[in-house]
Amino acid sequence: MLAGLAGVALPVIAHLLSKKKYDIVSWGAMQFLKLGQETRRRVWLEDLWLLLLRMALIAWLAIALARPWVSAKWLGDIGPQPNRDIVLILDGSYSMAWEATSVTPQEQAVRWIDKFLGQLRPGDTVTLLEAREQVRTLIDPPTRDVNRVRDVLNQLSPPTGTANFPEALSHAVKLLSRTNHLRREVVLLTDGQSQGWYSDDSNLWLRLDDLKKQSSVAPHLWVVDVMKSAESDGQELPAAGERLNFHVERLQPSRELSVPGFPVRFQTRVRFSGGSTSVTRQVHFEVDGQRLAERTQSVTLSPGGEANVEFEHRFEATGSHRVRVALDADDLPTDNVSEAVIVVAEAVPVLLVDGDPRPEPVQSETFFIRAALAATGNETPWVQPTTVKWSEWTPTFHTNAKAADEASVEPLLRSGNAAPKTARRELRPPEGQPAFNDLDKYAAVVLANVPKLTDAQFAALTDYVRRGGGVGLALGNQIDRDSYNHQLFAEEIGLLGVSLTDIESETPEQREQGVLIANATLESPWLQRFRAERGAAFTTARFSRWWGVEIAEGGKQEAEGSDESETKAIERPPAIALARLQFGAPYLVGGQFGRGNVLLLTSPLDADWNTLPARPDFVAFVHELLFQLASRRGERNVAVGQPLVSLLPNAAQPAEAGATENFVIEGPDGEPHEPKINGEGASRLLVLDDTSLPGVYVLRRREPEDEKRLAGKAEADRKPVAPGKDKLAKPLAAQGRELFVVNADRAESNLAPLTDEQIASITADERLQFIHEGREIQAAASNELPRHELWQLLFLAFLALLVGEVLLTRKLVRGGHVATDA
Repeated sequence: MLAGLAGVALPVIAHLLSKKKYDIVSWGAMQFLKLGQETRRRVWLEDLWLLLLRMALIAWLAIALARPWVSAKWLGDIGPQPNRDIVLILDGSYSMAWEATSVTPQEQAVRWIDKFLGQLRPGDTVTLLEAREQVRTLIDPPTRDVNRVRDVLNQLSPPTGTANFPEALSHAVKLLSRTNHLRREVVLLTDGQSQGWYSDDSNLWLRLDDLKKQSSVAPHLWVVDVMKSAESDGQELPAAGERLNFHVERLQPSRELSVPGFPVRFQTRVRFSGGSTSVTRQVHFEVDGQRLAERTQSVTLSPGGEANVEFEHRFEATGSHRVRVALDADDLPTDNVSEAVIVVAEAVPVLLVDGDPRPEPVQSETFFIRAALAATGNETPWVQPTTVKWSEWTPTFHTNAKAADEASVEPLLRSGNAAPKTARRELRPPEGQPAFNDLDKYAAVVLANVPKLTDAQFAALTDYVRRGGGVGLALGNQIDRDSYNHQLFAEEIGLLGVSLTDIESETPEQREQGVLIANATLESPWLQRFRAERGAAFTTARFSRWWGVEIAEGGKQEAEGSDESETKAIERPPAIALARLQFGAPYLVGGQFGRGNVLLLTSPLDADWNTLPARPDFVAFVHELLFQLASRRGERNVAVGQPLVSLLPNAAQPAEAGATENFVIEGPDGEPHEPKINGEGASRLLVLDDTSLPGVYVLRRREPEDEKRLAGKAEADRKPVAPGKDKLAKPLAAQGRELFVVNADRAESNLAPLTDEQIASITADERLQFIHEGREIQAAASNELPRHELWQLLFLAFLALLVGEVLLTRKLVRGGHVATDA
């Protein structure tokens, strides 16, 4: 606002511009009209005073709009106390639901805030935040309506996940930088748990310190330990070592995409914190809200110990299925459940590209793959393969809606994270026409010993993987090494961060013992079933030849921007060796490109270089490989902050681009959210970015009640549905809904409180202060010199100057000038 002081030059400029030059004509009688010297001096002084007065008006107004303030005790004695801008931060992590006392920490915090609101003055403003893994804004912009704050507190979602307190405090300081009052407070209410403070991360706290220094009015930061407040009120709390808790880690399915009748394994850990003796707990397995009693397991946990648990289930119905692993209730019930979503499709469509077709089918590169996928005695195969010769494979981009509609994309395989355009600019479809890649009809593509790719094949494959497709590369004797290294494995922009060296063969010494797959390297969840200790013969297959592979660092992929001239670089995760041969050479290498999976086999899936097709586990391995390739299309289990993405069903695409009136995504709190649309044509995606609240999300059709709730017209007393409760009485597949799970960090389940050393670290340099009562904040304010704004006085002075300017102008206009000197 002080930049407005430059406006004081406007009266001067106007004065200079008004001095126009005229032609002078001599006239004899003019000498009788000339003013005397004293009169001219008086007129010049009056003009100068008027100019200075107008300049002062502009300067005074600019200073008043800048809202200057001073600290003075006498101003507090003669005027009212200044108002405050307050940001309340409520800890929303797991531990706030601890039920070891009669009142949970969250309920204790709500009571504290309710009492604190009664101490506010009229004119004080309140902003309400919730500290979780990501800061959730509950009330912003600030409100003076304390009843609205109470209503929001009465509808809080159950605590879940962990919290990041330095980030929440920094967010609050940034919000206060936009407020107007001279007294600004941040009050964080938590339970005193050490988790979430990051006392050893100096960068987080230095960022907070910098934000405070940059503020024109530095806010005061207060922390309320509601547990100590409850203890001061007479409640008995267990000692730190007696705070027992059992929790379930994130549930890991062996695959997120499956088919009816195919086994899916679920792995997780059960942990025990606190206590001094071993305890036995029961672990329950639930599918679509139904507990399967025969699957219940018992685990014995020592203090601070953990136990691995594993379940296996075969789904019969297609659609989205919610799986839960649950413990019996303890004092912290919110972390006793871990959930995952599995998508079950009728069959997975796969394209097999044969790089070495032969007249004799048994000699073809894809013979053993197709034989493994053949459903012996099963009328409904799990995988539907389509085989094409490499020389006849001509993938294209469709650029009209009719062609897009004719391609059948499996609805249950729709999911992902983004909607990038084609891999090559010169192959992008014309502007305004819907883009469609005919590979989209397949959940996975396998290149079996394909020598090399044409530019059109590579562009279509890159676009397909970038948007969530899966590609498997089985190398053999036909591979053009230089073509692969400069195209598929190109530095920074290739599909996989590897490079091929040469074909390697077993040595005579190795031939005697056999080159086998190292059992210890099979650590990925989908490969663990092939370990020797599980009775699998997978690691007994012998390998005579394989391609040497060097794994590179992570690279960058060149992504298209929204503007024609804009390009963006996104990180490509490093490739990982998922399985190695006994002497260390990679056999199976995996990576991600965009939204899709890429798997590289250094030896072919036939009997030329290895004996894997002769092993009884070959059929299961091929199926697991294809399901893993397709899993990114069915990705339904994400972390907090990761967007939820689903392809828009063809049958219900909105008529207008960008419209989403047919669908909503219901959050764990029961609130509907309107997803946005990304992409174009048949690849349009429904995207929900706000996943700050962990739990189960449901993609469903919009209902009439959603209109009011989306418009903010829901009744104030409507209570949200708590995460983890069975809202759905029948399987999701029967309701035509799709499920997602947003997983929270389970580190919060450790209930250890803050130590004195940690408190000293986070309160260093008077950064923040721990208190118990709201009165302490008021007392601290009374001990400081009150800050008072001067803009009211400056505006009064501005009005006085304005009146003076009007009077002086009126005098000059009406009085005229005396023609003669005294």
